[in-house]
Amino acid sequence: MDLFASISTQPESDYAAPPHKGNVVQSSLAIEPQQEVPLPPVTCYPAHVAATNEALVKLVSGIFNESFGFRPDGKPYRMGPKSVTERLRETDYLLIAGDECSGIGYLFGKEIPSSHGRIAWVESMAVLPLYRRNGIATSLVRHFHTLTKMAPRFGFATPNPIAALIATKEIPGTTYIGSCYPPYTVLLLLKEIRQNCFDLRGCHIDEEHFRIRTGFSPLSRSDQREWSPRGTVPEPVWWKSIEHLPNEFEALLVIEK
Repeated sequence: MDLFASISTQPESDYAAPPHKGNVVQSSLAIEPQQEVPLPPVTCYPAHVAATNEALVKLVSGIFNESFGFRPDGKPYRMGPKSVTERLRETDYLLIAGDECSGIGYLFGKEIPSSHGRIAWVESMAVLPLYRRNGIATSLVRHFHTLTKMAPRFGFATPNPIAALIATKEIPGTTYIGSCYPPYTVLLLLKEIRQNCFDLRGCHIDEEHFRIRTGFSPLSRSDQREWSPRGTVPEPVWWKSIEHLPNEFEALLVIEK
């Protein structure tokens, strides 16, 4: 398969992922890459412009649909073009690994203001399974961090500890994840931005375990979450606290730069 092979997209479905959710899916450390591939360039689009680009909308929808698991009723989670368009209209940046015709991964996110300072928030990110473990997710996070480097905090919600591992390797600062007892100001910030954040909107924040109860709860996922890096790398202290999250929860990650 060519590195920039076209993505086949699914038609709009009646069972699209809940519109308030923004889930992060990342490359897995537990499986060997199928091939070594050069990193594609990362292309940045203003999200409100991307929302009017039919090719970009279909691309993001297709990558999402290839990357997520199945609902409790057995139907696959889907985010159709309509849902993608609505979400892009409410964010700042869309990053594509590749281009609008042949991308293999995406990230979209925004800076959210609060009385406790801004936070750069990743709302959704995915890499096609065939191209994982080649640094594509890392490249997307790195580019987003560069775009939002003036924001004093970085965060997202995720069911996958691989996403958190990538972020903590790329972004310096004090990390709050798992059973970490974050400062009260961080909790206040998350509650304040809730209505402006797909991940947090309508969700209960479990302060003790620093996670949210979510409507996005696939019974299976395409990632492998066991700790199995390619080299001799120590397991992060927070890893086990989110390695096997119950399906109805997602971990919260906040990095104070």
